[in-house]
Amino acid sequence: MALLVALILCAPAVAATNEVWVVPIDGEISAATTAFVRNRVNQANEDQPLALVLYLDTPGGAVAAMQDIVGIVLHDARVPTIAVVQNAFSAGALVAMSAEHLAMLPGSSIGAALPILSTPTGIQTVDEKFSSALRGEFRSVAEARGRNPVVAEGMVDPKVEVPGLSTATELITLTARQAVEYGIADAEAATLDAALAAFGFAGARVVRLEPGLAERLAALLARPLGAAALIVLGVGGLLIEAFTPGFGIPGAIGLIALAVFAAAAYFADPLGLFDVAILVVGIVLLAVEVFLLPGFGVAGVLGLAAIVIALVRIFEEGTIPVLGYTVLFGGVLLGVLLWLLPNSRLAAAFRLTTRVATPDGGGLEFRSESRDLVGQTGVAMSDLRPAGVARFGQERVDVVSEGEFVNAGATIKVLRVEGNRVTVRAVDGRSAGQGEE
Repeated sequence: MALLVALILCAPAVAATNEVWVVPIDGEISAATTAFVRNRVNQANEDQPLALVLYLDTPGGAVAAMQDIVGIVLHDARVPTIAVVQNAFSAGALVAMSAEHLAMLPGSSIGAALPILSTPTGIQTVDEKFSSALRGEFRSVAEARGRNPVVAEGMVDPKVEVPGLSTATELITLTARQAVEYGIADAEAATLDAALAAFGFAGARVVRLEPGLAERLAALLARPLGAAALIVLGVGGLLIEAFTPGFGIPGAIGLIALAVFAAAAYFADPLGLFDVAILVVGIVLLAVEVFLLPGFGVAGVLGLAAIVIALVRIFEEGTIPVLGYTVLFGGVLLGVLLWLLPNSRLAAAFRLTTRVATPDGGGLEFRSESRDLVGQTGVAMSDLRPAGVARFGQERVDVVSEGEFVNAGATIKVLRVEGNRVTVRAVDGRSAGQGEE
């Protein structure tokens, strides 16, 4: 009986020993990539495949995410690790070098890891302190895996000179052949299977581990364009709904977009749910400021602060691109809405609704833009000679009589509206010759 139980427990591991798992790392490296790699490494540690292959085709990405992935590969993986490079620039170069074996495919490149920083004024290089720390990290990983540490440093700092490869002003980027020649890669390989054969895994069954739905959502959030689009659709949809009666398509789109944003943030980072909660609080505070508390006060300031803090925590060094795209998309959406819905309450919040008029009584009066007043009755607030000012409900309107004099206080009725000209007639007999004794 004990033998049968042991055989059952060992069965999955026996099946997995004939497999090599391939983990694709494409697109920008972000917190979502870290979560994806961590999950696959943990799964490999449990199921024990022959090896775990990191298949890289990436332009680079966030430094923090790169450091997390390198730590996972170096310290957490309990199976052999192989990097197969199509392209591995910037952060991708260090991820590739952290694997035990590294193979370059035809036409591949690796390097160009100069650290940069997104700022409100554009892209800038980092200061020497940060650059020195990153050079040390590239050297350390290269030494840990038996690779050329000087060439690794030259990928980060153009001042590092490698005779025959680069001068003191060139950043190192290696072709497939150069990567092998200068001690960064272990082999050139025509295909993935050839790379596996070069490292002793010929004939193994290759299993490609694609991202799941949650991981794809997290990857969508990691891109500044995707994140900004979700934020604008979410907040914009709810604001449109707030300015229109009932609950319709804009509100549903807004809720769906914010739900996708929250789910993506949660799956990208275990702390994401808390960060999204801060973001929601910020949005609620801004809504309170807009709809309940006229002006801009404590609620508005706290709301903006909460939103900025949440975005910084979620996106880290990618915050500025996300904020920039959010402002851009928000402006475009607002312009489109004001064009499509010129008479909506949303447009009314941004439209100048008054003009200056000078009645006979002197001073400045303001009236709303002409609307359909035909048939309505009001009160003359000044003598109409024939022009003057009248009140319809709570609204002050410039009017003109049909030609007769109308006393102030007379009840009048709107006959017609022609552009900004509102023509009225007295309806209580207090016209010329009857108003004053």
